[in-house]
Amino acid sequence: MAMSQPKVLIIDDDREYLELLTEALEGDFVVKCAHNFSMAEMLLSDLPPFDIALVDEHLKEAKGSAWIKQQTRGGTSVRSFVLYSGMATEEAILAGLECGADDFLCKPISLLALANKLKKLIAYQHKIKDFEAELHSKDNVISISMAQAAKYGACMQLSSRLNHCDSYEKIRDEVFHYFYNMNLHGCLAFYPLNESAIFYHSQKGCCSPVEVEVMEILKAKPRLYRFGPRTIFNHSLVSILILNLEEGHIDTDIYIDALASVIECIGARMEFITYKHSLQQVEQQIQEAVFKTKKMLGISKLHQQEVMSEIVQNIGMSFHVLDLNEEQESYLTSLVHSALKKHTQDDINFLEVSQLLDLALASVDKLQALNSGQQLSCELDEEDELF
Repeated sequence: MAMSQPKVLIIDDDREYLELLTEALEGDFVVKCAHNFSMAEMLLSDLPPFDIALVDEHLKEAKGSAWIKQQTRGGTSVRSFVLYSGMATEEAILAGLECGADDFLCKPISLLALANKLKKLIAYQHKIKDFEAELHSKDNVISISMAQAAKYGACMQLSSRLNHCDSYEKIRDEVFHYFYNMNLHGCLAFYPLNESAIFYHSQKGCCSPVEVEVMEILKAKPRLYRFGPRTIFNHSLVSILILNLEEGHIDTDIYIDALASVIECIGARMEFITYKHSLQQVEQQIQEAVFKTKKMLGISKLHQQEVMSEIVQNIGMSFHVLDLNEEQESYLTSLVHSALKKHTQDDINFLEVSQLLDLALASVDKLQALNSGQQLSCELDEEDELF
């Protein structure tokens, strides 16, 4: 397809000079003429944009440089201005530069040189247009790259926050907060060990029966499964169903990569929460068992002391009522001493067992304190930001 000829507007109050310039240029350009600036402005408002305005510096009503400055400041449909004058003084050339003209010519103008200058000016315009297009393209690439980096950064921040969650509800809140910021909609399903599945919807709170059924069916699919604008990410303990990931959208691949990583992070966090809950149950069971054992030991020791006291008291009283010889009394006394000695050893054993139980309780208390300290540390770290 042939390119249309460039359009030139010539402004000069010398009609014969206008005819001369028009005749010289009309073979390569579409030429329009104006005898004054009022006529020029009418042409600019009525006709499509001009590529070049060729303006005489000295018109009866005003200076060409002042009119060019007015046009460039107020917004104009002319792409380039060329100022010409009968005097090539330094002042005239500087006026051309200051007013915003792209070139300055001195009368008398060589008609061949004028045509060549205007062609070069058109080529210059094309280079500027190409450069602006390249800048626009680079700006788009930079904008897209920055947006993509921000989305990856938001995903990394989500992973960091998930590492501080100690309940399914907190995981849900962090994931749905990410959904809200990224304009994503979807469902989240937890499959805790030895517990019923839990389903949430990012907009409605709870999932509809069909959404629950779909997630349960798709749970058996691979780690990443796409169907239309929907995508499910699976882990043995959790699934994320995104409802609005359009095929071919520039952000879709970013979200897929990000959420494929997030689903593993959530699964690992659920494993940790499950382990922690199990550990807490074991701690409680150990604590209860130790308390009961200590209580039983105390009762047993008290009962033993009561029995021994009763035996000693009864034997002592029997010496007064029984008719014993010296040998028999010595024998009974020896039996009492042996029994008391054995009782003393039992007291030592009771003491050692109690000390061991106290150490076990202290260990459980330390473990619980560590868990509480870790929870506090997690709450403090939640204020940290990656991006």
